[in-house]
Amino acid sequence: MTPYQKVHEYLRRTGKRPKKRLSQNFLIDPNVLPIIIDAIEIEDTDLVLEIGAGLGYLTKALGDNAKTVVSVEVDADLYAELHREFEDYPRIHIVQADILKLNLFPILGGVPRLNAKVVGNLPYHITTPILWKLLAHYELIGSCVLMMQTEVAQRIVASPGGKDYGALSVAVSYYARSEILRSFSSDQFYPIPGVDSALVRLNIGETPSVEVGDEALFFRILRAAFQFRRKTLRNAMLRAGLPVSSGGLDEVLEELRIDGRRRGETLDIREFASLANSINHRIDRTLTPH
Repeated sequence: MTPYQKVHEYLRRTGKRPKKRLSQNFLIDPNVLPIIIDAIEIEDTDLVLEIGAGLGYLTKALGDNAKTVVSVEVDADLYAELHREFEDYPRIHIVQADILKLNLFPILGGVPRLNAKVVGNLPYHITTPILWKLLAHYELIGSCVLMMQTEVAQRIVASPGGKDYGALSVAVSYYARSEILRSFSSDQFYPIPGVDSALVRLNIGETPSVEVGDEALFFRILRAAFQFRRKTLRNAMLRAGLPVSSGGLDEVLEELRIDGRRRGETLDIREFASLANSINHRIDRTLTPH
């Protein structure tokens, strides 16, 4: 049965309709499945966490290749379908849960990092929060292959200075190398969404791409730079209430040879790291007893 047939058979048999509040847009093009499977590069020692199992078309293919598959589905109706279909598949474990509330440590914590992989057709309305959650667990995950709306995919891979470049671009590059593998049109999904989609791969590093002394400060600076993106970098930093005086900030910018009149969106990740480390170093010096 093709994905299209499977979706419509389920809807006809149950009388259900795709739930817009859950961003349910089922992938119905059978040609996409091998593309996703190839992109994940599954080995028989892998644990694959699947986000949004839907009707299990991808789930079965994952179970045929991986050692263990944990498929998370929040919809109770779809969970019941998945549970019935895969109850005799020892490699596949179906979990009914909200991925944003699910504790990932018990699932991924006992697996070598490079053997822990994440795949999913992310719900449009919570794509960015899911990405932030996965990045926060970078120490547990080797790679992710994720379907998402094209707009978010372009933000992830954007370079400094472009309109799509933002806090998410820098945050992803802090933890991972990213690439857009393929783009897909809206008519490859049912119901047809109002946006096109892209398949993105994140190869997550064992350590962040730049060294920062205080990650909380680094991300605070990052958020401020893009929250006030119409302002100069200097003014944005002052608006953020960072633990540094205006004179101290000027000294930091001068030491780093960063023009405070630049917009935050023009800084690359290494400049953000240098800025955070210099401010952190200045704080450390003021707090150290003389």
